Amino acid sequence: MGNSDNKSVKIAIQKDGRLTQDTVSLLRAAGLSFENYNRKLFVKCRNYPAEVLYVRDDDIPYYVASGIADLGIVGQNVLRESGFRVNTLLDLGFCRCSLVIAVPQNSNISRASDLRNSTIATSYPNSAKEYFKENKIPIKIVNIKGAVEIAPSLGFAHAIVDIVATGKTLVLNNLRILQKISDSQALLITPNEVTSKEKAKIIDDLKVKISEVLGGKDYEYL
Repeated sequence: MGNSDNKSVKIAIQKDGRLTQDTVSLLRAAGLSFENYNRKLFVKCRNYPAEVLYVRDDDIPYYVASGIADLGIVGQNVLRESGFRVNTLLDLGFCRCSLVIAVPQNSNISRASDLRNSTIATSYPNSAKEYFKENKIPIKIVNIKGAVEIAPSLGFAHAIVDIVATGKTLVLNNLRILQKISDSQALLITPNEVTSKEKAKIIDDLKVKISEVLGGKDYEYL
C-alpha cells in the first residue's frame, strides 16, 4: 500500500508518550510549522510539503514499512520489537534507554543463565524471546501491557524484561538490573522503497534539515 499523493510526504510520530515532545520540537527546529493537535489524526504543515500523522508508537513501524507514511520517528526498541524492515536514515539521539532483564533485589540470581525454566514478564515478548533463544536459555514469557515491574512482587514472574531510562522505577519496585539486552534511541525511518522521485527529494531535504539541527550547538533536547 502506498501514498498516492506524490507532492507531499506523511511523517508518522507518536501521538502521546516519551517521544512526542522531543519529536515535535525537532521537526519545528528543522523549520516545519504545524499545529500539535492531540485529538487530530494528522495535520498539514503550513510551510512545507508534509503532513504529520499522530499515531501509537508501536504502529509507526507498520505505517512506514507499508508505505502509508513516508517517514517516521520511532524508538529503536519499538522498531526492533515490531520486526518490520525499514530504512534508518538518522539516529536522533533522544529518548535514550535500554532493554534490560531485571530481578528482585533480594534474588540469588546472578546471571541470565540462572533464569533457565523461569517465567519472564515483559511488554517486549519478541525481543525477550530472541535474546533467550540466542543464549539457549529456555524460559516462559508472560506478555503484559504496562506495569511490568509489579510482576515479581505479585509472584507470577521470576524476572522482567523492560525498557529502562533512569532506573528509578526499578528501584521503587525493589528490582535490580541483571543484564542489558540492547540500547535504544529515537530513529528517523523511511520505507525501503520510496514511491516517487518527488518524495525522495523531499525526504532528502528533510534529512539534511534535521541533520543540521542535530549538529547545531543551539539545539537542546527537552
